[in-house]
Parts: sequence; C-alpha cells; structure tokens
Amino acid sequence: MGKPVHIVIATWFYEGQPGYLDFKYRIKALAERYRVTLLLRNAFFEKEFEGLPLETRVFSTKGTSVLDQLRFMRACARFCRSQPVDLVVLLGSQLAITAYGLKGLPTLLYWNEHPTHFFFPDYRHPIKRLASRLLLRLNYAAANRVSKVMPIGEAHLEDLLNHGVDPRRAELIYMGVEDRFGFLAQVNRAAALRLVYTGTVMRERGRDVMLEGLALARQQGHDATLTIVGAAEDQLAYCRQRAAELGIAEHVQVVGRVPGSEIPRYLADADVGICIWEDRIWWRFNPPTKLFEYLVAGLPVLGSRIRTHSDYVVDGRNGWIFDYDAQAFANVIGTVAAQRAQLPAVSQAAHASGKKYLWSALAPQFLGLVDRTLTEQQGASS
Repeated sequence: MGKPVHIVIATWFYEGQPGYLDFKYRIKALAERYRVTLLLRNAFFEKEFEGLPLETRVFSTKGTSVLDQLRFMRACARFCRSQPVDLVVLLGSQLAITAYGLKGLPTLLYWNEHPTHFFFPDYRHPIKRLASRLLLRLNYAAANRVSKVMPIGEAHLEDLLNHGVDPRRAELIYMGVEDRFGFLAQVNRAAALRLVYTGTVMRERGRDVMLEGLALARQQGHDATLTIVGAAEDQLAYCRQRAAELGIAEHVQVVGRVPGSEIPRYLADADVGICIWEDRIWWRFNPPTKLFEYLVAGLPVLGSRIRTHSDYVVDGRNGWIFDYDAQAFANVIGTVAAQRAQLPAVSQAAHASGKKYLWSALAPQFLGLVDRTLTEQQGASS
C-alpha cells in the first residue's frame, strides 16, 4: 500500500469572524479522504475544527496587518517546502501570494474575497497606495501561477479573466450550503411579517438602514418585526438603544454571535431574509453566505441593489431588490406586506433556486477537481 496523499490547507481567519462554514465544508471533505495538515495563524481557531481527522500547525501572528499576512504566507510556503506534500490548498484569496513560494507544488486557490478588500488601492498616503497596488497586482498574478483557482461567484470569475487569468485555470465553485438549511421556511400570512438578518452587524452592512427602515414601515402601518443575529457586544448595545430611540424596541430582537449550527432555527422562524450591503468595490464581487442559506431554506430574500444580490435574486420571483436607504427598505417591506398571499409561492421558488448551492451537490465537483489535480501531478512526475 502506498503512502497516504498529504494535503496542506492554509487558512487566514480573523478573531471577529462570524462564520467558518464554507471553509469547514472543504476542510472536512478533504480530511475525510486524505491526510490533512491545517495551517492556522492562531491557536484560537483550533476549536472550530475539533473532531476532524487532521493535524494542525500554528504560525502565530501578532495581528492581521498586511505585514502579518505576508509573514504568515512566507511561513506557510516554508512549511510546505520542508516536507513531502502532494497538494496545497490556499483557502482564501488573501493567501494567493503564497503561490510564489510554492514552485513545483500543485496548488488550488479558493477565491472568496475581492483583493481590494485587503489590499486597498486608493490610500491617500502615496507610499501605502503604491505598496497596496503592487500587492494587488501580485495577488491577481498569483492566480495565474496555481494549478486551479476556484472563484465562488460569476462576478469573481469575470474579474479574474479580466485580469488575465487563463480561463482553463479557473473553475467556478459556489461556497455551498449544508442540507440542514433546507427546507426550513414556514411563511406565516396571519401575523406580523417576520424579517431576519444574520451575519456581521455594522453601519456599512445596513444596520441603520434596517432599523430606520423598519421604523418608517411601521409608521406607514405595516406590521413587521426584525430579528438581527450575529451582533458583537458593542453592536448589541447600539442596536437596542437605537431601536428604543426609534420606538420599535418591542419589534426588534437583537442576538449576539451564535454557532453556525444555530442559524437554521432563526431562519425557520422568519418569513423573509435580508441581505444588505453598502456599495463598496469588494462587495460587488463577494456574494454573501447568508444569501444562499436563505434561498436553500426557502426564505425569500430582500436584497439591496448590488450585483452580488441581484445576480441571484429575481425581483418578485424568489425575493425583492431595493435601493440602499431607509425609505426604500420601508417601501419594500410594504411591497412584501401587500403580497403576503404570494409568499408561499415565492418561498417555493427561493428554495428551488437555492438547490444548486447545496454543498452535497458541490462537494463532488470540488473533490473531482482535487483528484484531477493530484492525477495530473502524478502523471507529470512519472
């Protein structure tokens, strides 16, 4: 019997990160088939992967600055070159530059974030601006050095091709949603319209638009409630205070950060899910995990008008699109309230459109790509 295939997975997580599910799907799928070593920047994250059959190595960083990021990538590359490794998986586009240190090693790159999100190209300081733009170019160029780059959405795929990545090197694989998310929705036409938002809570992610919009909608006579799940401690306090100031405290429930396993029960107790983002460059490319979880669960989606929502939400069919401001949010609540009788049909359409994002449907594509890469490497070595 030959030696087991050894796959090294490099990650880059943040302490305040609200979710790990799309990463865990991939790590678990690989760990159950191969010998896996997981590289982390802090031992804090080991608890997220307890129970999986894998080894972990920690290359500690003081923080998450660009310098910390570059040092971590160098440490990952050194580790991969120091021992027998059959395949490297860079689990995040933040790690793309690691590819420059992996010459000769087959490498897959998970492209889940637009690189302007971590290498901002428009700093006012000229040296920072120049450095960041150089790193941005290196990041895209690195996507042309790996065996395959795996963008999570159509906008990312187009962007990679527009930056010169060989189409044969790129394969679209959606983030994925576990089967336990569907079909959860139990739309309720008799009581208040129940809105839910899950994820990071902050101003630029629509916090105030949601709260102020709900207040306006209720002033217009629409009976609606809002549940916000995933707030940090400071955001919990802010949302509760702001809801009280707006006179909607009894209609708003704010919940702190919860494990991903608890999210389905909040979706099951809602009529509509909210995806809302300020229009920033990177959010025009990064589809949110919650969008696909809502669809799979059969929750119609209220999505702010940005490509990463409107590419997946067809207005009036599996959700509704609204402009990013409080009045527009109030208006779309009114639209849904007026169409309450149609919610069961829209819920069914949402679930149907979400089926192709199930991880059970995507895992064979991901593992097939891994197997083909390993086979190609073995052929090249023989």
